[in-house]
Amino acid sequence: MTIERLGGYASPREKEAASARAKLIEYAKFTARTRALIKQMQPAIVYSYDPHAFVASMVGRAGGRSTPLIFHLHELPETASLSWTSLQTWVVKAALTGTKSADAVVFPEKYRARHWLMTAGESRAPIIVPNCPDRNYFTGPADWNETIAMRYRAREVVYVGSVGADNGHLEALRAIAMTDGGIGLLVIGSFRPEFAASFNALARELGVAERISLDGWIAHDEVPAHASRASVGLSLYKPVTKSLEYMGSASNKLFEYAAMGLPVVVPDRESYRDFLGDADWVTYADVEDPGSIARAITSIFADRERYVAMSRAARRAFEEQYNYERVFEPALERIFELSGVTKGSQAPACDRAQRQAPPAS
Repeated sequence: MTIERLGGYASPREKEAASARAKLIEYAKFTARTRALIKQMQPAIVYSYDPHAFVASMVGRAGGRSTPLIFHLHELPETASLSWTSLQTWVVKAALTGTKSADAVVFPEKYRARHWLMTAGESRAPIIVPNCPDRNYFTGPADWNETIAMRYRAREVVYVGSVGADNGHLEALRAIAMTDGGIGLLVIGSFRPEFAASFNALARELGVAERISLDGWIAHDEVPAHASRASVGLSLYKPVTKSLEYMGSASNKLFEYAAMGLPVVVPDRESYRDFLGDADWVTYADVEDPGSIARAITSIFADRERYVAMSRAARRAFEEQYNYERVFEPALERIFELSGVTKGSQAPACDRAQRQAPPAS
């Protein structure tokens, strides 16, 4: 496998601040290089990830329609009230129009799939691949009994991911202030300085600053060791966009918590309930109501034996259901089918088109 990177590295904020001309030039170069690679490699299949890669791949196989093309849409872009002066709009519109030409469509969550396919006027059944981690990435501790007992004593709630108001961090902070028994909150993830200032000010105002740790971004490989010392995982998103509303099986942190054997608190919304149901390791809460979040957290610690059972159920769910090897199997079967490759044979070239940071408008 060869990975080819185009353009210089820039943070999402720097990408957003780039001029329209710079974005257009970058995307034009990406599209041209994608087309050149497809022509050069003559791949058995092209697996494109996100609308920018999909549109570039459609252009890349122009004149060579026989090359199978898979469209994997993870983040659900806005499809209404788009500005025609934005490159993002043109790419999203082109991806919607071209969805029917894809040989397979893959989504991490069924409501995201339904929304996109209805907008695209497409009636086919999508492939759903929940955003689960690899089995090998999260190895279990040497002694689960001791680890779970230590976590129960620690009584610390962890939130891993981008930090901001839309992700329920302020409500979680207020919820911690409503709990007793010294429950703490550990936040791991990138944040804007202005949000950190308001978050810390609120913690002081609520009198819980000593129970709060805002650790910021750390390398992904370090997350398991850092987060697994906590007792409960939070995965709280406000439904301010379609992507954040439809997060049931699209949130990687949900499954990473399960892999670490952590009971989890999630939003009480249809996307989550439809996917997780009455799973033993899951507790639902109203993300807009700190009191609801506080009650959910408190209920997890209310009974030691129940906490142990929830922790074991979380790890078991990861091992048996929510790991990448298992959930990607339907997509893998479709790849074999489209490429004409049989399992165990020498596979021909497979081009994976992907942009790490799509240009924003």
